[in-house]
Amino acid sequence: MPGPSPDANLAEVLRQWTHAFGWSERAAFLCGDDVYTHGEVHRGAARVASLLRAYGVAPGDRVAIALPGSMELVWSFLGAVRIGAVAVLADPDASALPPAAFAVCTPGRHPHTITPVELIGALPAAASADPHPVLPDAPAYGQHAATYAHRDPEESYLAMEPFGLRENDVLFSVSKTYDPVGLRNTIFLPLFTGSCAILDSRQRSIPLVAEGVRRHRASVLLSTSAFLGRLAAERPQGDFAPLRLAVSQGTTPPPSRVEQWLGCPVVTP
Repeated sequence: MPGPSPDANLAEVLRQWTHAFGWSERAAFLCGDDVYTHGEVHRGAARVASLLRAYGVAPGDRVAIALPGSMELVWSFLGAVRIGAVAVLADPDASALPPAAFAVCTPGRHPHTITPVELIGALPAAASADPHPVLPDAPAYGQHAATYAHRDPEESYLAMEPFGLRENDVLFSVSKTYDPVGLRNTIFLPLFTGSCAILDSRQRSIPLVAEGVRRHRASVLLSTSAFLGRLAAERPQGDFAPLRLAVSQGTTPPPSRVEQWLGCPVVTP
């Protein structure tokens, strides 16, 4: 049986996809008025990995990441995974953090806190950390009570492959990043497809989602059945142009007229 390999590390797998398909200069994330390329994502993650290691984070350590949707969250998540730690995503507004040896969060929430301000301040001068060798089934990240292996995200990407996400798609996720579906939608899907995702930490009211879709010209809405149910109940006046597709995640079928309100087809996994 093959031993641990850096090529099995999830953060390195995603970096290699970018290199193999020539996505380095393509937009990966939109955050407010800022645009971050796929190359910047992986270079930043390697530097944050080095900084986390300098703070004492070791392979196997649990690192709670309680940040709003931002590049600091993306870099911290991939950086922790890159050095073999277990990145544990948490709601930044929750009253308590999940058990972890370290936390990337606002000051005062954990005995071993690393603030996003500290990371970003040290980022330009930081070296790049090599990926830690792992087995594919080694723990990579956690959410709520579940832990996921380095190989799991590729399987979740393959489950979405029938919907034909494209390199020029701009994705907006109704589920936030600390949610398992939101993590797939916001981080894994763009990094596995060469597309671009919108980082937006605001509330998911219908007017704010519609405004985010229009502002960033999102082409794919990664939605939930609950959100589409609210859409049917409120019947908003604003439009969701230029969506080409909406994906409804959940057990409840989409309302019958939701395609008319969104102006695009609605599909379910």
